[in-house]
Parts: sequence; structure tokens; C-alpha cells
Amino acid sequence: MKIGFIAIVGTASLVASADAGFLGFVALAKQSGANVLVDIYTGVGNASDKFLNVYNTNASTTAAGGFVQQAGLATKTWKPDAANFNSTRNSVDSFMTAGTYSGAAYGGEYYASTNTNGDPNFTGTSWNATPASAAATTIPANAGWYTGDPTSVDNQAQLLAPLAVGYTRFDSGVTAASGNTAGSVGSANAQYGIWCSHIVIAGTLNANLMTSLISWSASASIKDGVTSATDQRISTFAAVPAPGALALLGVAGFASRRRRA
Repeated sequence: MKIGFIAIVGTASLVASADAGFLGFVALAKQSGANVLVDIYTGVGNASDKFLNVYNTNASTTAAGGFVQQAGLATKTWKPDAANFNSTRNSVDSFMTAGTYSGAAYGGEYYASTNTNGDPNFTGTSWNATPASAAATTIPANAGWYTGDPTSVDNQAQLLAPLAVGYTRFDSGVTAASGNTAGSVGSANAQYGIWCSHIVIAGTLNANLMTSLISWSASASIKDGVTSATDQRISTFAAVPAPGALALLGVAGFASRRRRA
């Protein structure tokens, strides 16, 4: 089953501007020991844009063992362990999120939103674990997730430049037109983003990360903060990182990001 839209969006009109709403996905990646940590954002055109949902996600990795998941009921699925504040950008654990908890850093660290909900395409125990269930090291076909509160401060856009310090940036390509929504030139010009996923693989960061080690294609719905229209379209990662990104390959994160005690 494909989830094309979520009920909370309602009947909002689609925005046609190529420089507003959803511009494509932005991935910020860094090496952390034997693992690569990748934070994925919905690249947006306005600081006031809001995340509604990501859907029809088809993502995989060629890394041995699939996506890294930690043991335990709260950490072995794609549902963020937001209640215990263990879902952060520095976690060696994979999860989805609808923005950041309280919309800002606490103690230098960002946490996944407690408003994050999985749609029915997170089948079996891939979203809600049982004591006996295996770790969800793959993403079910056409999986999606959404915010339980579209007005929440959690799903507001953040400036990407400060978050990218010490990371390699990868931009998705041109977004396809959808209905009355025009296609965009891709996420390379996106100055803002809303955190939507944290994925971890065992491996080495390289220039082909988002095309060889990780494959990611999905659609997103964004509430345009200027027009109040809803922008909805699909985007897939391009073959090369953003300009200047290669210079950062192999560089450890410089920003101090302490976890809350």
C-alpha cells in the first residue's frame, strides 16, 4: 500500500513556485569510528516552512548488516526513542523524526521529535517492537512518517550551514512535478531544512555515499510558511555531493555536541 498523503494535511492547495516549499532532500554525513552517521533533511525555501510528512520512501544500503539499530524495545525500530531522549544526531542508531524536539538544541544536542508517527507502511515490528522481534535493519517499501502536530515548534526549519560544520553535504536532484506543483532545481540552493531521518551504516564516508552505499528516494509534504499552501513531490539523491563537500571528506565533526546527562 502506498500512502500518498496524510489526513492532517487536509485539502490545502499545492504550491507551484520552484523556490518555495520542498526543494529536495539534504544529507549531512560524517564518520564516527567504524560507522557513517547521516542526517537527512527536507530542504525548504523559507524559514517558516513546516514539515507535514515523508511518504513512499524506498531506501536501502549495501553496507553489511543493513542500517545499524541498537538492541532494546526503544531503539531497535525506526520509531525514535524520543521519550528517553536517546534519539540524537550523534546516536549510533537509525530512526525517523518529524523535526527536532522543542525546535532547538538542548545542551548542544538536538533530539528527535516526540510528535513523530509512523504510517501503516511501517509493517510488522519495523516501527513498534516486541521483546522477541528482530532489529529493523531495513526500511519497508513505501514507508512513511508524519508529525502528530503540524503547528508544533518541533517541525520548524533550521539553518543548514551551522549544522553542516564538520559534515559532508549531499544534495538530491531535481524534484519531479506533482499535480499542480512545478518541479524544483533540487536541494543545492536550500538554506533551510527540517530534520526527518538519522541513518547509520557500518562503512567509510566517500563521495558516492548517497548513490552507492545508500539509496534514498521519497516524497515529502511541506506547508509553505509564506503562502500557507502545501507542496508535495518526490526527490532522489544525485550522483555527486554539493560543491566544496569533497574537501570535508574524512573530517571529524568539529562542533561540540554534548548529550544531555
